[in-house]
Amino acid sequence: MNELNKRVLVSVIFIPGLLLALFYEGIPLYLMFLVVSILGAQEYRSMMNQAGQNISWIWILLMPLLYSGWVFYPALESAILWLAIFLAVLHSLIKWDTNSSVPRMFTVIFGLIYTALFPAMIVKIGWYHPVKKILLALILMIWIVDTVAYFVGMRFGKKRNITPISPKKSREGFIAGGLAPVMILFILYVSGFSAIPMLHLVLVAVAAGIVGQLGDLLESMLKRFCNVKDSSRLIPGHGGMLDRTDSILLAGSFLYAALAVLGKAWLR
Repeated sequence: MNELNKRVLVSVIFIPGLLLALFYEGIPLYLMFLVVSILGAQEYRSMMNQAGQNISWIWILLMPLLYSGWVFYPALESAILWLAIFLAVLHSLIKWDTNSSVPRMFTVIFGLIYTALFPAMIVKIGWYHPVKKILLALILMIWIVDTVAYFVGMRFGKKRNITPISPKKSREGFIAGGLAPVMILFILYVSGFSAIPMLHLVLVAVAAGIVGQLGDLLESMLKRFCNVKDSSRLIPGHGGMLDRTDSILLAGSFLYAALAVLGKAWLR
């Protein structure tokens, strides 16, 4: 079975469950991203250990707890973040090593943000934002961007190596992915779509078309640093959990932050 067939088969199996969780939100959404947090934390630890940044298994237990705290106690978001950073600092002081303690401390802190805080921010969009289904719109937009970028890059990509982080990524595919949300916005505007306010859709388009693709490059940067091809072999034809959620993690956390800055993410 070739790579494309594997991708299609896995998508047919898993996409319906993901769409149901996004549609019904609530506990299914929390549980879905809890799985992302647990598996993502394990993959992150495995990759960093491969790079010599040995992370204790204790953090794998802590990351889902922090994720749950950020989801269920949004008013304590800053306090929980401070506590997580404090624990990482305290651990480094106790386990001090001249050559490894400081790099490992920052590796742990980024891992906490990447595999616990980011998923929690995404869930809070679905739970607390007054404009319902905006998270579903984001995920669908990201899938469209990924699909357009992939097939345009495969068919028309000539200018490769636009960044040494991901040599196979083409300029044509990246631009096509960035423009795809603009075309969708234009179609929705012309058709009079009003289920989601246009301002929110613009933020969704920026998150999916630009930040989502940067999320893919972020994961590529981590894998290149760790000298691994995939974050794991969890999903046939797709790599690991972080390989499949890299765009969602950065785009979703950006959308949550953007909505908060604009005063649109009212917490109940």
